[in-house]
Amino acid sequence: MNFGSFLITSRKAVNLTQEQIAPLVNISRSTISKLERDEMTLKAEDLIRWLQVVQSKTRMSSNTTPLEAGISLIHGVDIVALSQMLTNLVGGVIYFMGGR
Repeated sequence: MNFGSFLITSRKAVNLTQEQIAPLVNISRSTISKLERDEMTLKAEDLIRWLQVVQSKTRMSSNTTPLEAGISLIHGVDIVALSQMLTNLVGGVIYFMGGR
């Protein structure tokens, strides 16, 4: 699975450069560059550290934390599609209950 664009987006969301995030996740800057360009495979423990750093540096406006977003990404879940389906389901249940 390619995580490069996710890594770039999450890093930039907390205003960190590759040089700044490298020591925080215990990965060299050159390795981060390769990961972001999908030239290397990301190890699970590195992803977890990355997401923990991002989560500690941000206050998300939504209810989804970077760690949850990362786990969803690993499992191939589209968070937007899932939230839309749940919204439709809840709306349908409310409509059904109100119609009786």
